[in-house]
Amino acid sequence: MTAPWFADGRPVLITGGRGFLGSHLALRLAALAPDGCEVVSVDNGTRDCFASLGIEPPSNLRFIEGDVRDPGAWLEQVGDPSVVIHCAALAGVSTYYKSPASVLQVNGLGTSRLLDALTARRAPDLFVNLSTSEVYGRDAAGADEDGPTPVGPVHDPRWTYAASKVFGEQLVLHHEGVTQKVSVRPFNVYGPGQVGEGAIRNFSEAAVRGQQLSVTGDGSQSRAWIYVDDFVDAVMTLAETPSAWGRTYNVGNPDTLVGTLALAEEINELAGNAAGVKLVPHPGQDVRARWPRTERLIAATGWQAQVGLTEGLRRTVAFWRERAGQ
Repeated sequence: MTAPWFADGRPVLITGGRGFLGSHLALRLAALAPDGCEVVSVDNGTRDCFASLGIEPPSNLRFIEGDVRDPGAWLEQVGDPSVVIHCAALAGVSTYYKSPASVLQVNGLGTSRLLDALTARRAPDLFVNLSTSEVYGRDAAGADEDGPTPVGPVHDPRWTYAASKVFGEQLVLHHEGVTQKVSVRPFNVYGPGQVGEGAIRNFSEAAVRGQQLSVTGDGSQSRAWIYVDDFVDAVMTLAETPSAWGRTYNVGNPDTLVGTLALAEEINELAGNAAGVKLVPHPGQDVRARWPRTERLIAATGWQAQVGLTEGLRRTVAFWRERAGQ
């Protein structure tokens, strides 16, 4: 490990540390932490990936219940973190339609209040912001970081998440109190323990139970998927590369681009599920294709994805089969 992790014995703070991405980052960092150092996870408990994983967190991973919209209520318990990895957010298409104002408040207002609260104390040596590939809007095929970040029609709550994340990115990169920062845009991360909405998680759970898989639309929409271990590697590498700070990076694996129907069929095959697939209407606007350009990330860090789609699906299906007791 290199600085700034645990600099001067200070903790690393992960907001949303019980979520899918936050929990995997927390476990990796806790395993690497020097003696006497800790990772602090702040989360309001909306989701709990640790329960999904079925594991006991290590002793140097400390949990605090708190809301990112009210950092003053819990930041004193954290102390002055050396690094902040900001994962806390409301996500999921159904959430955008059910609670659009909350999505904007948690993701936008929460980020603003967190930055202000941190810099009122001792600013972290590095602030890592998790954004989203949703910022590219409906046309995200071959998206690169210098391209536009369009937000869909204001009347459609589908785009509240993207709008909140564009705001968050702008605020992080231009906030004068946090001088060292980096933002990442994850592209469809999947893997064991995933909580919340996600096609691979949904398909895998259904397939190991012998259920028919529901594919929205005609199944031709395509995505590039990145296995969670590769995602964590990318974030860790960016944080350990000071020359890469101050910019935004796509984090994804364009080599895994696949149509949704084909994805469902491959998962059924890996799970030995003969129930097949059914097509169902999409609840709202969809992104037809989403895959990233990752040249900026590779040039800055040398990172390369290691887990191909079939191998990642095999691991994920095996995880859900074990959780289902089969």
